Amino acid sequence: MIYRAKLSVRIVDLILFLFLGLLNVIQTQVAWSYELSGSSAIKIVYPKPGSVIDAPSSFIVGQVIPGTNLTCNGESVRVNKPGYFAHVVPLHYGANQFHLYSADNNINLDWTIARKTPPKPISPHELKIEDLKPNVDLGIKPGDIIYFSAHATPYALVSVQLGSHCLTLSSTKKTPPTTSVAYGKVVQRLEQNGADLYKGSYRVVEGDHFLSVHPEYKLVSRNGSLTIKCKATISTVERLSVARTIKAPTVVRLGPGLARTTPLADGVKVAIDGWLGDNMRCLYSPNLHVWIKKQDLILDSERELSRETSGASENNSDDTVPHAVAQTINIIDDSYGEKVCLPLDERLPYQIEQKLNPNCLIMRVYGVSADTDWITCEPKANGAKSVIDHVSCRQVEDNLYEVTVYLSDKRQWGYQVNYNGTTLCLDIKHPPKLFPDSMLSGIKICIDPGHGGSEIGATGCSGIPESQINFDIASKVKLYLEASGATVIMTRIAQNQNVSLDERVKIATDNGVDFLISIHNNALPDGRDPWKEHGTSSYWYHPQSIELASCLKESVKSASGFLDLGARYQNLALARATAMPSVLLEIGFMINPDEFAALIDSQSQSKIAEAIADGIRQYLYTKQ
Repeated sequence: MIYRAKLSVRIVDLILFLFLGLLNVIQTQVAWSYELSGSSAIKIVYPKPGSVIDAPSSFIVGQVIPGTNLTCNGESVRVNKPGYFAHVVPLHYGANQFHLYSADNNINLDWTIARKTPPKPISPHELKIEDLKPNVDLGIKPGDIIYFSAHATPYALVSVQLGSHCLTLSSTKKTPPTTSVAYGKVVQRLEQNGADLYKGSYRVVEGDHFLSVHPEYKLVSRNGSLTIKCKATISTVERLSVARTIKAPTVVRLGPGLARTTPLADGVKVAIDGWLGDNMRCLYSPNLHVWIKKQDLILDSERELSRETSGASENNSDDTVPHAVAQTINIIDDSYGEKVCLPLDERLPYQIEQKLNPNCLIMRVYGVSADTDWITCEPKANGAKSVIDHVSCRQVEDNLYEVTVYLSDKRQWGYQVNYNGTTLCLDIKHPPKLFPDSMLSGIKICIDPGHGGSEIGATGCSGIPESQINFDIASKVKLYLEASGATVIMTRIAQNQNVSLDERVKIATDNGVDFLISIHNNALPDGRDPWKEHGTSSYWYHPQSIELASCLKESVKSASGFLDLGARYQNLALARATAMPSVLLEIGFMINPDEFAALIDSQSQSKIAEAIADGIRQYLYTKQ
């Protein structure tokens, strides 16, 4: 590598660091060998005895003395040279007994794992109605659909009384199986059979007035009848109400508990027209709703959202709906880069979309009407190159104003969005300064050793926690980067240090770094096979990080020899940072015996750490 000629400036520190790391590994291996001697020659780290698993299979992961022959219920277990193993076992509902046997030293170990059983369907001979939905309070308006469901006696008549409306629910005859998404794949968890699930829906119409109404479920069968009131209430929202965000950033979602969209600054006004439990439905535009937690908002007025008196429907005036006129756009320089400023009368909600082809940022502001006659920019000193090529604006629809910022560079290096008073500012980062010798002088990088403290992450075949391996590799990455001239910020500096996800992102942002790289190692959920699914992968959230994620993954894959799982999109906190390209690396799998053996080897860790530094440099010095 080009920078190795200058590595000598840190060679003493590096040798000492690697020696201590190697000594730590040797001491760890001696400790495990001692623990695995004699009657303790079989060690299982996953699953714990008596575990209840919600999947059709699991895997037994652990360690034996190297060279040991091991069987599980008479079936040969694959053990690698250092003595680590992973063995997939099918699970039937209820208790599953496993007998592990080592013929070499006549050691037996019995293990019990339970598979979660599906709920027993209600019998036609029972008189029962349960699991009523909706199960949280609702605020609705005309045009909304209310979904009702209940588990009840099969082959019965089940209805719901909502105010003056009576709705008959339909039996689904067969309850669909429960599923979950784990590591990008849909996994069936529980099979559910029976005709005890009833469903129905009602579309709210003009003239419906509900004030904290409890839907009433009625069951009629050959065994008798039963009436139960739902604990949740339903209320019609008679008028819009206005609230303000009270924290920065405020998490904004596209549905209750669903995908995120651009977070908001504090003090942003939003119009509320409904709720689901503690999730408030905010009206951005006639065609777009978002959801914000109730605790993150404060109402502009003391008025309740629902109708308070029987006469309230006669006064349909809304609170002052947020609105402003965009008259000008100003582009100014700052230490971060160039700032696109949109002066408004009040803080209004916004969304940012990033595109690479064409290379631009799109800022959509809701509640704004266009009267823009000027887009101004400051002249550059000494002929400096501008980050921004040009800016355009348009009125997309009523109360939706769009600003598109086209960039001069072929890459994007980060952005931040915030309010300065009532001026909305989109701050676009300038490219880092590069040097002809391919060194990293002047580059500032935040390295995040994943997990730490009470958050240990995954557990390896010998019981070593992921947080320790992440920290060991990250510490070596720091040395290689610094030897190449970079300034490195670590989100944690000790194995037992607890740092929240938000704190880690804030550390990187506050230090104005050029890159944020989070170092992790992977695992699998039950129902998968550690021998078949393993390798190196990287994860990005914003398009600006795609190329860096690919460079890092390729470099680590080549150095480690692990399989290539690709550079993928995933909604991860450490990848969601916008102020710089940010990537989360999953170097290898803690529960794959071969990859785990490499991950705890000091020389292998050094190769991987050097590869991460190489990947950053390759990204910076690749001709665009």
